[in-house]
Amino acid sequence: MRTTRTSLLTGLLTTLLAAIMTLGLVDRQALAADKLAADKHAGAKVSLPLVIYSDGHGQSGYIPAGWMGTASAIKYDGSSTTHPRKGNSNCLKIQFTSSSGWGGIAWQNPANNWGDNSGGFNLTGAKKLTFWARSKKAGQVVNFGFGLIGSDKKYHDTAKGKLKVTLTTHWKHYSISLKGKNLKRIVVGFFWTGAAVDGKPFTFYLDKIEYQK
Repeated sequence: MRTTRTSLLTGLLTTLLAAIMTLGLVDRQALAADKLAADKHAGAKVSLPLVIYSDGHGQSGYIPAGWMGTASAIKYDGSSTTHPRKGNSNCLKIQFTSSSGWGGIAWQNPANNWGDNSGGFNLTGAKKLTFWARSKKAGQVVNFGFGLIGSDKKYHDTAKGKLKVTLTTHWKHYSISLKGKNLKRIVVGFFWTGAAVDGKPFTFYLDKIEYQK
């Protein structure tokens, strides 16, 4: 009787171990399949640093086409000569002319891509996203960041980051850390959003937006 029970227990243990090993194998296979799918849809690899905008120029492949919120109230001047950074001739001037609501612009690849089309860039190796900014009047709060497209879309951003900034009238350098981020497909390379406060439109300026090693 004791031998029979021992044999039964041994058999059950063997079956259980086999099941655990099988499940583990399935999990590993599933992870491998997910990685393969992610690699298949990775964005095109680019050289770093990648400059999105600097001194009147923007040739990174990220296009400021994703106008958001009250888009009709947004004015974009990529060649403004209003108090550019020292040594530069131009800067990017953004105006939000409405006394209410909010606005924003997303730099996308390709233009107007909200995750329904293949695109984006593989920014693996980048350590930080940096930019310079100032406002016409001190105290304006603006959100800056990258990655807006959620996983409900086929071609979503594989990482996101955001920085809330209270701007001053002087040029200041800002940085968003990319440490530990999966940068294999970044469709929205940069964005800003801001809202009118106390019924006041706002104006701010940007320069040297880039991904650095």
